[in-house]
Amino acid sequence: MDAPTREQAADGRVIMAAAVGSLEIFRLGFPPSFSHGVIDPPAGYLAVVIDGAVCKTFRRATSTLGRGCFASIPAGAAHSSVFGPDGCQVVILRPVGEDGNRLFPPAFRSCMTIEAGVSSLLGWQIAKELESRDACSPLALEGLALELLARAGRAGAQSGDSDTRWVEAVRDRVHATTPRVATLHELGAAVGRHPAHVARAFRQAYGTSVTAYARTLRLEWATIAVATTEDPIARIALDAGFADQSHFTRSFRRHHGVTPARYRELVRA
Repeated sequence: MDAPTREQAADGRVIMAAAVGSLEIFRLGFPPSFSHGVIDPPAGYLAVVIDGAVCKTFRRATSTLGRGCFASIPAGAAHSSVFGPDGCQVVILRPVGEDGNRLFPPAFRSCMTIEAGVSSLLGWQIAKELESRDACSPLALEGLALELLARAGRAGAQSGDSDTRWVEAVRDRVHATTPRVATLHELGAAVGRHPAHVARAFRQAYGTSVTAYARTLRLEWATIAVATTEDPIARIALDAGFADQSHFTRSFRRHHGVTPARYRELVRA
């Protein structure tokens, strides 16, 4: 891996970059209310919003990305951008050569925006590794980038299945309501389906129950909060819908192998 570079642009942007294997990895920090005119990217890329928000305007569509969203931007997808009033942090993966292109799923050949809470966590981990300069950083960066591409590719493939469009609407609503817990009755009413039908179809489409899927999202939301805020662990546990801090700690330890407090120490070391 080439040593990561850091640049403070005259327009206020902060740019960190590194090349790992067949990928270029960037962390871009945009100042509040930053905007740019139409750009026509010569190469496609995957963008992950890890903080803040951005509105991208293409020739025939407008897409707003917030934390927990990723977007595939293919080569030639000309667009302008307006960033949120609190600024925005974005991680970008860009392929290098044919080997890099083979790493990007076929779904990324078109513009696509998908909510996936895990993208923010992986994005934050990538951003942190860009700031590290130890011997393990290249391996860690490459592994995180490949995991992000795999997660995004699966989400993109599921999104493209028109036969499960209403089930996708259920999934999107679960994402939108996280960390609040949405009931099956609420989800069924939103898509005009019986709650039992929602439960069966969701499991068939995604291989897990609505409850288990929502629990994973809430845990991912809480993990990001533990890593990126100073909020007390007990408050995060309650905000994420866990019965109490003990329940949250047990679930967190099963998922990550450490307690929330220890995880916070490790990601900030």
